[in-house]
Amino acid sequence: MSRDPYLDVKREVESTLSTLPALLQTHSQTSPTSPSYDRVQNDLRGTLNILEGDLEDLEESVEVVESMGDKWGISPSEVRTRRQFVERVKGEIELFVQRQDDTLGVISGTLHTLASQAGLIGHEVHAQSEMLDDLGNRVDHTDSKLRKVSKTMQDFIRRNEGHVDIYEPHLSLLTLPYRILTYLIAQQ
Repeated sequence: MSRDPYLDVKREVESTLSTLPALLQTHSQTSPTSPSYDRVQNDLRGTLNILEGDLEDLEESVEVVESMGDKWGISPSEVRTRRQFVERVKGEIELFVQRQDDTLGVISGTLHTLASQAGLIGHEVHAQSEMLDDLGNRVDHTDSKLRKVSKTMQDFIRRNEGHVDIYEPHLSLLTLPYRILTYLIAQQ
């Protein structure tokens, strides 16, 4: 009598099922930006695909035995046990797929939040850039005015160099704002 293939496939399904919790945990703990994320996701998908294929084979074998079980000497209680195993595994696979979908939903929400934050940061950087440009323009304008005042003061001092003794007290007062402005410009 040949060996029942159901037992071999069942053993493979049980072995593969035992690896799913660790794969799901690794998948949920791996960041989507991690270099290993694609590998982990592909491992999980591959394992689920293998399980679904093996489960289809098991279900077909159970259906064949249900319809012609007497020919192979398989009792009705064994057929029920096999059917229950197939249904239990189907439920576990659906649960694992649901967990993966939930994880992907969380990741999608996180990515949406990050994209929204990146947009806000971009707008803020643009606004800051405009303010800096405006400040630069104002500094340039003020610098231009200070250069004109400085030139005017230097011209005034040069023209009145011969008459220093008459204008000495007034000249000190006139050059004070110039010196303060020059000091302030130098501090920038």
